[in-house]
This record gives sequence, structure tokens and C-alpha cells, in this order.
Amino acid sequence: MALVRRSLGSARLALAAGCLALAAVIAVRQIRDAIATPEKGLDFGPIRDAAMALVHGTSVYSNHRFVYPPTAAVALLPASIGGRGGAIDAWLIACTAGVAVAGMLSMAPWRRGIWPLLAAFAAVLMLKSDLLTDSLWIGNISLLLAPVAVAVLLAFESGRWRAGSALLVASLLIKPLLVPLVLLPLLRGQWRPLLQAAVAGALLLAAAILLVPGGGHFFAVLRFLESGGTLHGQAAVYNVSIRGLAERLGAVAWGSVARALVLVVAVALAYRFARRPLRSGGLAAMGALLMLALLLAGSLSEDHYLLVAAPCVLTALALSAGPRSSGAAHHAGSRLTRLGRAPFALPGLALFAFAGLALFAFPARYVGNPATSPAGLQVRFVLAELLLAAAAAVLVARSTGDQHAPPMRRPATARHPPG
Repeated sequence: MALVRRSLGSARLALAAGCLALAAVIAVRQIRDAIATPEKGLDFGPIRDAAMALVHGTSVYSNHRFVYPPTAAVALLPASIGGRGGAIDAWLIACTAGVAVAGMLSMAPWRRGIWPLLAAFAAVLMLKSDLLTDSLWIGNISLLLAPVAVAVLLAFESGRWRAGSALLVASLLIKPLLVPLVLLPLLRGQWRPLLQAAVAGALLLAAAILLVPGGGHFFAVLRFLESGGTLHGQAAVYNVSIRGLAERLGAVAWGSVARALVLVVAVALAYRFARRPLRSGGLAAMGALLMLALLLAGSLSEDHYLLVAAPCVLTALALSAGPRSSGAAHHAGSRLTRLGRAPFALPGLALFAFAGLALFAFPARYVGNPATSPAGLQVRFVLAELLLAAAAAVLVARSTGDQHAPPMRRPATARHPPG
């Protein structure tokens, strides 16, 4: 039996190496195609312009398409280095690497068994996804936030609230895409680590608003984004939220009802999440649900946001595929390596999770024009968000399903202080 186990282990590692090699080939191809696109770096241009403006002492908001906090101009100052073409190419390479790393991290590959193989497969899934093909050339910074989102969820799952909160707040100072994850420590009574990180982040933001040239314009940018940005009217087809789809179809009232229903489900599950002990994967599932609820019910969602939300769902699926020990993920002393080896033993999730991932990743060229037109892509990605949100909701309900255990409002052990 020992020989058989060693043989299976070697076979899994060989398959994982093969998947990683395939991922590298796909990544090179995606980068090459993105670099060959004439309009490459559409969303990188404002970032570079802001960095250049900071170097020259002019307003970082001189380019009206720079819609990030002034702290982002400081953090992304290296974008001003070198020629524009070379900087864009390096940025697209970094974005591709970020998506691949997010896929691998989502499977927590340091665990034994089949997890390294699944991590390599997740990287292939993310890199080969139709959504990355459609959006990589734009060079939006969201792609670099995908591994950050996964790392925050993994930190929270392992009880490292201070590290997770610090990483989360740091990401918000660059782009506030991960703001729904702020609710996780609050709902679990871990407000102190979050407060410490938030105070430090608020001080940095205040300093940037006062000291960075043009920093005070940030408040106007916030109002602009809250209104849905420029994705209105004919451009609503590029807004992959319920609001954008409803506006395009002329069904604003029905869209408002659907958005309200998404929020009601999210709030109900958040209430349940806050009052009950958790099984492994519960924190990640709630984080994924909060992210997808924002994308669906918010005023603005772009397709590349799914490249951040999808790895969060994969993380929840991977961590939920372990033993149903009540509150294990909640305890500060728990370790992710204690999870079981049987992946995705959740038959009720298959319909939602894998259908959503198929819509997210399946190459459109096999379907034809209905899946590649702007209207078709909008419907496809909104459906993907709905299906992935449904999978996350089922995972949250499953992870909080023990009604007999007493609710845990704070960690039950103090042997390992939250880090």
C-alpha cells in the first residue's frame, strides 16, 4: 500500500508539473496577444499619467480617467519608469502573473494530496478563461488585486486577522474593489485588528489628499463612481451588473427588485454568519458572496471584476472540502493544513459553481456571435455572477448549519493571539 501511495503521489506531482507547464504556455500566448492589440494598456495609461504627474508636481487627476485614491499614484510610482510601450508590456505581464497566482493560491496548494494538482489546474482555468482573453489587453489594476483578495481570505480563515486586515486596507488605498471584505472581521467580532489597520490607512489617505498634487479631487471621483461612472446609456452594455443589464433592456423597475433581492439574501446570510460557529471555508464563502453581491447589486461592475470574484469562490470551495468540525475555521489557532483531502464533496453545489465557472471561462469561439457580442457578453457574465453567488450562498448556509452549537462571538481560545 505504501508503494501504491507513493506511486499515486508521484503521478499527481507529474500531472501538476504538466498543468503548470501548460499554464505557462497559455500565459505566454495571452501576453503576446494582449501586447499585439493596438489599444493595449487602455486602463494603464491613466495610472502612468498619474505617476508622471506626481513626478512633475502636477495634479494626479489631470487625466480624468484616473479614478483611484491619490495614495494609488504614490504606490504605483514605478509605473513612470522607462518608455510608455515597455511599461505597458511589463504591466500586462504582471497582470497575467497576478491572475495565475490567484488561481493557484485559491486551492491552498501547500496541503498534501491532490491539492497541488488542483492548484495548477485552477491556474490553467484562470489563464485560459475567455474573460481574461477579453480584458487582459486593457490592463486594469483589478487583475493585480485578484491574488490579494485570495490572500486576505486565507489569512482570515487561518485566524490571522491582523495580517489580513492590514493587507485588505492596503489594497483599498490603491483601489477600493475589495471593500466588501471589510465586513468579515466586523461580523465575526474581530473589529480591533481591522480598526488598527483602518486608522493607519485613514491617516495615509488623509496625508495623500493634503500633500499629493490634486489630491482633494478624490471626493469628486467618489461621487462619479457612485453614479455608475460612464457606463450609462449606450455604454450600459459594458456594465455587467443587474443595473447595467436592466438599463439596457429598459427594465429598470425589475432590475431594482432583483438588486433588492440580492441584498436581502446577502444580509440574511450575513446575519446567520455573524451568530453561528463556522466550518472550514465559511469565511471565504461569505467573502465571495459579499464581493458578488456588490458586483450584482452595485451601480457599476466591469467584466474584469469577475477575475477577482471567481478565485474567491474557488477558495471557498477548496477550504469547504474538509471535515465538518464546528468552528474550526473560526478559531485563531486553526490551521488550513488540517483540512481533509477529498475535494469538492459538495454535490449540491455542482450545478451552481461549475455552471458559473463555465460561463466565466468557456471560450466564446466555440459558441459564436451570441456569446461574443457586447450584449451577449453582458448577459453571460451577469449569469456567471448570479450562479457563483448562488454557490457562495449555499456554502455559507452549509458552513453555518450547526444549530446545536452555541454561537461564537469571539475566539474560543487565547493560546494563539490573532495575527
